[in-house]
Amino acid sequence: MAKEFHSWNVLLDPVLPAREVVVAYMNECGFSMFEPHEHGVLVHGEVEEVNEQEADAQLESVAAFATVTVEKLRVAQENWNAKWESEYPQVVVLDEAGTVACTLRAPFHDVPASGLDVIVAPQMSFGTGHHATTHLMTARLLSLSLDGRSVLDMGCGTGVLALVAAKAGAGSILGIDIEHDAVQNSQDNRALNAGLAALDMTFVQGDGTACDDMHDESWDVVCANIHKNILVGDMTRYARTLKQGGHLLLSGFFEGDVPALEASVHASGMEVLGVDVRDGWACMHCGKPLG
Repeated sequence: MAKEFHSWNVLLDPVLPAREVVVAYMNECGFSMFEPHEHGVLVHGEVEEVNEQEADAQLESVAAFATVTVEKLRVAQENWNAKWESEYPQVVVLDEAGTVACTLRAPFHDVPASGLDVIVAPQMSFGTGHHATTHLMTARLLSLSLDGRSVLDMGCGTGVLALVAAKAGAGSILGIDIEHDAVQNSQDNRALNAGLAALDMTFVQGDGTACDDMHDESWDVVCANIHKNILVGDMTRYARTLKQGGHLLLSGFFEGDVPALEASVHASGMEVLGVDVRDGWACMHCGKPLG
């Protein structure tokens, strides 16, 4: 039987700061995917994982400082791709000079004229490029020199960042996600992208504890586009497995969470090299000092 998902459109007035509060509350109630828009946020979660009664209560508490309207749907997992194909535009990521660095597209889109061509077909996994955090992470990742580098993608979702790294010349790539379906989706997306069959690229199921089995300073680049609490909880793991002079890219949190993430980064012996913001979401570029 296909899984069912809650898909709630939460309309807010005013939108900020209520949207940040709603995302935090809904995450605690079992929702796992969030799509902010100009009127609020779409929240998605597997029916078996969501505490609907608690979610309703949390939204009622938000009504103390914002008008809240909720449009609720249940969506069968098997219907996700049909909905996606009817609405899915390709995503173009530009470099600092304003030229096309990468196009994230579906299999039915035309091949782009320039830049990297990355094909992604989501199957209820997070990471198509439409979400601000994926867009931010892709742009930051492509600002690095990846030729021959080793890349760890924590919370790989659709595998989009791993695929971007592969197309940009990375030598070895490991993607890890807690969801079995996400791992399968990443493997399927690898097969959609030509020329990657011989590359040292693996996707496995797991969480941050997988880092505990890795050698110190294993990776040139670590990407983690996950919820803020998980990032903070696993920060020392990222720091230990990152090579000296390596790069850590973090996202999945709001601009207002930047100070908390900066504190965690510094406490783990790393430094913040830059922060980008898009639609209220943030991406933090960190480095592990030499010596």
